[in-house]
Amino acid sequence: MSKPDSNVRSAQTVYQIVLLGTYAVVAAISALSLLSLFLGRGPESGTLVVCGMAVLYILLIRVLVRRNCRGLVAHMLVAFYMLIAVSIVCTWGINTPMGLLLFCVVIVLAGILLTARCALIAASLAGLILLVVQTAVLFNWYRPDMSWTGKESSYGDAAASCVIFGMLALVSWLYNRQMERSLQVAQGAEVALSRQKATLREKVKHRTAQLREAQLDEMQQMYRFAELGQLGVTLLHDLANHLTALTLEIDGLHSKQNSAAMARAKEITGYLEEMVDNTRSRLHGGTQEQTFNIVRTTNEVISFLGYKAAKAKVTIDWHPPARSWTYTGDPTCFSQVIAVIISNAIDAYSDTSSTSKARVQPKRLSVSMQRDDHHITIIISDWGKGISKSQRKYLFKPFHTTKKTGLGIGLFIAQQTVITNFGGSITLNPNSDHTEFIIKLPVRDGK
Repeated sequence: MSKPDSNVRSAQTVYQIVLLGTYAVVAAISALSLLSLFLGRGPESGTLVVCGMAVLYILLIRVLVRRNCRGLVAHMLVAFYMLIAVSIVCTWGINTPMGLLLFCVVIVLAGILLTARCALIAASLAGLILLVVQTAVLFNWYRPDMSWTGKESSYGDAAASCVIFGMLALVSWLYNRQMERSLQVAQGAEVALSRQKATLREKVKHRTAQLREAQLDEMQQMYRFAELGQLGVTLLHDLANHLTALTLEIDGLHSKQNSAAMARAKEITGYLEEMVDNTRSRLHGGTQEQTFNIVRTTNEVISFLGYKAAKAKVTIDWHPPARSWTYTGDPTCFSQVIAVIISNAIDAYSDTSSTSKARVQPKRLSVSMQRDDHHITIIISDWGKGISKSQRKYLFKPFHTTKKTGLGIGLFIAQQTVITNFGGSITLNPNSDHTEFIIKLPVRDGK
């Protein structure tokens, strides 16, 4: 049960008890009046009329209770007992115990059924009425009926007092019980809040430890990348010097008998020199963005890796588009991405030489290129050893590799290059039964 529902039910219970007590009071007065009239002790017809009006008033209140008019019912009950108390005090004087008890009932009901402020107002109003009645008596404006002072008490007086005492006790008990329940709910909420705080503290502590561990891993990766950067700069310097010497040696060995091989060697060294120059420029903050033929560049990478594929006995199925497409970007970065994926595809066959599958099926990899209005899509597939489901979630993480001689940064660099330099994406097709990488580059040139 929710707290609002509990409060509503408690208020309705108070209304019911007050109504029952009111019925009892009115019934007692009516019974005594009828008894006096039957015994011929005096005319009580006026009292009977008042009692009848009171019964109708109470019936009206009961109808309003069923219609959930709680605010109006509370005001009507307080007003009802206030009118009875005023009538008794005005008729028999301010010393009438019954009138004073009814004023107490009015104050308690105002505080419970309405608000604490209403209790103060009711107390102030009761005191003001007593002062006004006493003033009227003092100035002989009227004389109350004081015959009851010399009259012996009766069971009717005791019964009426018991009814009022019972109403006060029940109303106070219900109010205190509600307060105790509210206190228990508050204590339970405090205990639950303390548990949640303790749990949250543990979660924060655990999460903080995880964040620190993640930051430490990132710092270690950055340190390893810094080391790779230093090694890369050194290697780049040495590679440039050796390429220069190699070019000179090739020029010296050039002859008619091996002109084709020398031309091919010079082409490869030229490609390497271009990569070195581009890398040197990028180290100095320069960019090599230009318009290039993306189909021809892909063909050059495949041709460059042809020797590695032939050595591994892997056939590259390259199906270039019917027409060439131009693209705006860094051609060297594009070449590096394609070279990483194709080189990994060739390496995927290195551990399958002893499997029955490799003996039956030829070693091959497929490269295709498609284009629509929004993207250029390059698909590179191989049927080598494959990538397990447990390894796929670490596929593009730095320093994670399944190759014995791998550094674990090729796919990471390829992904970062595609995202940063071209605004594209590189993914592993999860629906393929073989290894299939999909590279999507946004169209930057309408040709």
